[in-house]
Amino acid sequence: MTPRPYRLAALVALIALPLALTACATPAQRITTNLTELGVPPRQAQCMGGRLGERLSIGQLRRLQELTGLRRERFERMSIREIANRLTDERDPGLVAEFLRAGVGCLI
Repeated sequence: MTPRPYRLAALVALIALPLALTACATPAQRITTNLTELGVPPRQAQCMGGRLGERLSIGQLRRLQELTGLRRERFERMSIREIANRLTDERDPGLVAEFLRAGVGCLI
């Protein structure tokens, strides 16, 4: 029988491993996950994730990630147009432009 401290350490490792792996995800992987959660089809989300991961700033990546929380509250899928409308911000028109460019480029 394993002593209790080892069980606790094993439990902590099981909990920490997924968190550590998530932290190591590239921006493209996080974008792909977020877009899929927003309702973008997986193949298109993966294509867009790669393109946006190379082009967006850290602030823009955070703005895109914020939408994932909004979607969870709505419990419905969002179209590319709806996502772009939510991203629209006078202070950063480049975010919507890059998002739409990636969306159109991944449809072709």
